[in-house]
Amino acid sequence: MKTIKTIMLSVGAVALWGASGLSAQTKATATIPFEFTVLNTTLPAGEYTMYTTSATHEVMAIRNTETRKAILVLAAGAESGYRGTQDKNVVVFHRIGDRYFLADVKTDAVCGHLSPSKLERELLSGGGGQPLAAVIVPAVSAR
Repeated sequence: MKTIKTIMLSVGAVALWGASGLSAQTKATATIPFEFTVLNTTLPAGEYTMYTTSATHEVMAIRNTETRKAILVLAAGAESGYRGTQDKNVVVFHRIGDRYFLADVKTDAVCGHLSPSKLERELLSGGGGQPLAAVIVPAVSAR
């Protein structure tokens, strides 16, 4: 009976240890030199940390390291994202006029594609349907 109890406790400990490894948070950090828009929120220039908050990696948090304010967004997998660069460890923005919109995060730690916001779609429909530029900012992945 004591042996079975020891085995059960050992199996439980291994299961908990393995589950904690699965939830290990990985993140990417980038210094964004301009104000940008995510969904309907405009964020100031600064250093941002991006990380996934769900087991399926479809919910991404974007957090300003100075103000500690964060926004949560749905971000589809990277395979549906920006294909204009083969670079890894970048954050991609669409620039329309003097406005920047977060489009993709493509790092070893975090990958995700954000759908255009309502404002971005409105600006695109008024200007021919394409962003004027894709701005690529380097990012650093960390565990």
